[in-house]
This record gives sequence, C-alpha cells and structure tokens, in this order.
Amino acid sequence: MMEEISMMSAKVPVNEQTRLQELYDSRLLDTPQEPVFDEIVKFAAQLCNVPLSLIGFIDNNRQWFKAKHGIDISEISREISVCGHAILDEELFEISDMTLDSRFHDNPMVINEPYIRFYAGVPLITSTGSGLGTLCVGDIVPGKLSDEQKFGLKVMAKTIVNIIELRIKNKSLHNLIDTQKSIISVLAHDVRNPLTSLKNTIELRQSEVLDDKDVSEMMGMVAGQLDSTLQMVENVVNWGQLHLQFSKLKFNDFNLHQLIKQIFELEALNSLIKNNKLLNLVDKNKVVYSDQNILEFLLRNLISNANKFTYNGTISVNCKKNGVQTILTIADTGVGMTMEKANELLNGTTSNTTLGTNSEKGSGLGMLLVKEFIECIKGSITVESTLNKGTTFTIIF
Repeated sequence: MMEEISMMSAKVPVNEQTRLQELYDSRLLDTPQEPVFDEIVKFAAQLCNVPLSLIGFIDNNRQWFKAKHGIDISEISREISVCGHAILDEELFEISDMTLDSRFHDNPMVINEPYIRFYAGVPLITSTGSGLGTLCVGDIVPGKLSDEQKFGLKVMAKTIVNIIELRIKNKSLHNLIDTQKSIISVLAHDVRNPLTSLKNTIELRQSEVLDDKDVSEMMGMVAGQLDSTLQMVENVVNWGQLHLQFSKLKFNDFNLHQLIKQIFELEALNSLIKNNKLLNLVDKNKVVYSDQNILEFLLRNLISNANKFTYNGTISVNCKKNGVQTILTIADTGVGMTMEKANELLNGTTSNTTLGTNSEKGSGLGMLLVKEFIECIKGSITVESTLNKGTTFTIIF
C-alpha cells in the first residue's frame, strides 16, 4: 500500500494575478538556457558548498527552471514546490532538515530522488513587490548557511531581478519606439495635406484663378481637413502625456455616467452638425474602478469616431457588469463597415481609412492609441459592424 502524502502546499500570493502578469511580461518562461543565468546557479552552488542550485519561476500550476545545476529536470508541479512557499516573503527561506519539517517531510522531492534534505531560497521580488520565483540551493544532507553565504545569495537574487526588469523595460522601449515611428509617419503625411491645400488655395486666389465663391468652397474643404488634423495632433499630445504616467497608473473609483456626460458635452457641437443624438444609457450612480484618464481617452476617441461615421442617427454608450469585469459598449447607427475591414482596423493592418459622412479624413492613429491604452489597463476590445447599419465597439476591463 502506498504511503499517504500529507505535505502542505503553499498559499497563493495575494497579488497572484499581478505577479503572473509580470512573469509573463518577462517572456522568460520556456525559453532556452542562457549563460548569464547558468553562471549564477553554478556560482551559487560553489558559494554555498552544495550540489544543487536552481533559478525557478512559479507559474500558474508549475515551477519552471530557467537555470539548474546538479539536477536534470525542467519543471515540477507547483503543488510540491518548496519555492512556492519562499515567494510569500521577502526574506531568505531556509530549512535545515526537510525531513523534520511537517510541511515537507513527505514531499516527493524529499522521499524520492533527489532526496533533498537542506533547502535555502531567496525570492526574486520585483520593484513592484511581485515574487516571480527564487534562486535556491539544496543538499542531500542537512545544512545551514553562513551569514556570508546568505548575503551572497541575496546579491545574486537582486542581480537576477535587475536583469529581468531591464528586459521588460527594453521591451517597452522597443514598443514605444515602434509607436513613435508610426506617429511620425502619420504626422508627416496628414499634417502636410491640409497645409498644402491651404497654401494652394491662397496662391490660386492671389493669381485670380479662383473667384470668391470658389475660394469659399475650397476653404470649407480645407477647414474640414484642418479639423481632422487638429484632432489627430490632440491624440498625439494625449498619447505622450499618458505615456509618462504608465509607471504610475492611478486606479480609483469614479462615476462613469458623469464621465460620459462630460465627454458628450465636448462632442455636442459636432453631433449637432451631424444631427446625431447622444445617448448616455449608463446608470447615473454607476461607479467603476479603473484609471479615469485612460478611460476618458478611450471613450472620447470612440465616441468622436462614431460621430464621424454617423449622420441623422444615434450614438449610445452603455455599461454592464459580469462578475469582476466591466463591459462598455459604444454603438452607432452610422455607415458601418464589413467585418473584414473591422478586423483590419483592430489589427492595425488596414492601409487606408474610410471617409466620414462629411468626407472627414482619418489616419487610423486614434484606434492605434486606443488599443495601446486598453492593454495598459489589462482590457480588451472587440468590434461588430454591418454596412449601412452601424458599428459597436465593446471594451472589457
């Protein structure tokens, strides 16, 4: 008869979802071995005079080893992970003899190969307080670390965290550079067009090629181009301002109905020109928890976009809850588009934009920024649209 195992699994950290997201952002899971990490575990084993050392990351249901010394396994179940206990605190976690500890005496890693007796692990704690995993050492005989060995392990653990956070920042920097390149390209194209049209109109009037009526008509067209360009430039400014806040997002409770009301007031003139009705269907007492600045940016862009493609119609915003999720819908009865075009818009693969009902020109930049900021608040966006019937954007966060 098999002996019943009564080992104690580690508790789940209170910041589990945030912790996992940081781990996934590092893009380290299931990647090949790297010399920088292999050298650290080798030195850790030498420093502590033990045969085993590991750099392990605690995934949702497993512990995966990025680097290992003296042991030949790639991962173990999180249920039996000793490191799962170590990440619950910021201090070094040490067990002199695991056979004498009620939490681990019947752990498969203790009663079977590699027959671990001694364990010491330093949690890999990021600057935001997330324990991603550990740098740990072990032995097949009981043991204890000296103060110098403990200090050395802590220094190496801090080095590992610095490497991880630097990689995350480099990834963000590359994304920022790519976005900046896109914005420069848009600005170079879209700002030039209305200015060139304005210049040509003035030159034609000065040369008396155009009469006052022609000039008036052309100036109306130029004004429409300038309005579109001003909105695009405003998007760029907001993008830059919000990017500076990425490292310090401000999540709090706020009245969603009131926020939408303020956005509708800003859009009132444009909707009047288009003879569109703006419907705020959100409950007057509806309170949501998010970053208000980012949500305002998202709604303002989507509502303005809806007005652009709607004439003699309605634009409505609604909200409902699904557990911990908030589901926002921005719907219009405008010109709509094919689902192929809608998917291209969300994926950023469309090479041209559709003109608005008053021939307003767009750059696609607004949707580019909307997607970026939705990711910022860990949300998602989908779209449903039918030609000549309208479009509905759905944001879930």
